[in-house]
Amino acid sequence: MSRLTERYSFTRSRMHISIPDLRLTLWVGGQVHGSYPCALGRPSTPTPAGRWAVRTRTVDPSWQVLGTRWLGLNVPTGNYGIHGTNAPWSIGRFVSNGCIRMHNRDIETIFPLCPIGTPVQITGSYRGAGPGSGSSGEIRRTSRGPEVSRLQARLRDLGFSPGSVDGSCGPRTEQAVMAFQRRRGLPATGVVGPDTRRALGL
Repeated sequence: MSRLTERYSFTRSRMHISIPDLRLTLWVGGQVHGSYPCALGRPSTPTPAGRWAVRTRTVDPSWQVLGTRWLGLNVPTGNYGIHGTNAPWSIGRFVSNGCIRMHNRDIETIFPLCPIGTPVQITGSYRGAGPGSGSSGEIRRTSRGPEVSRLQARLRDLGFSPGSVDGSCGPRTEQAVMAFQRRRGLPATGVVGPDTRRALGL
């Protein structure tokens, strides 16, 4: 196993990941080098939209489910990355805990072209997004990710007490959701489904 930690002050590569299209596109020198299908996070554990960069690179990571390569991202709210998979059937689906999965052959193709510092832009919405999500998009206790951070910030703005805005839906966030639901005359389940989302304006 080899762990690569080389640093680059300049990179000619950049990546774009479209959430609705379940697609990763790599540009090199201003030209599209390739476009690849990928798997993304479930709506309850979403892949974080935003502008990030490659922070770490690993060949043959020790955790088998990561496939043959790992490109870690500098997302501050969790350990997210672009990696291979030992479950190729999952590609093209919303099934991960937020990471971007690729076929091993595809991650091996882009890996040499993506040094540390490579920009990674993730765009798009989960609303109406795509095939095979296998999820209703609910936020519930143990959900994690940027959607939870947005929920926590919204609850705080409305005068409730979800605890820290840390992207982790624990007991305090669940209790804050229930308090909001009771105030709005909704079933106090602590689960953020479509009706609660609409009431919150999420």
